[in-house]
Amino acid sequence: MKLGVKEFRQRLTEVLHGTETVDVTHHGRVIGTFRPRKVDPERARAAAESNRRWQEEMRAKGIDLEGVLADMGLDPWGVPLNDASDR
Repeated sequence: MKLGVKEFRQRLTEVLHGTETVDVTHHGRVIGTFRPRKVDPERARAAAESNRRWQEEMRAKGIDLEGVLADMGLDPWGVPLNDASDR
């Protein structure tokens, strides 16, 4: 399916919940492609559980994950810190 930028924005919720690949156009020229990803709920749950267990193991070993990230210049979400005052 092809949608102009404006129509893509207007139908974003529909597109996000759909299964069809969408070419986004601007003045008739394709400027991007949206390919929805099928998420397997069981696989996502298992990944989240694995991550939770890993975080618990690191805490049990006395590893401060937020501190390690801050030392690398990242906030807890992995976003670069702007300056030293954020640490």
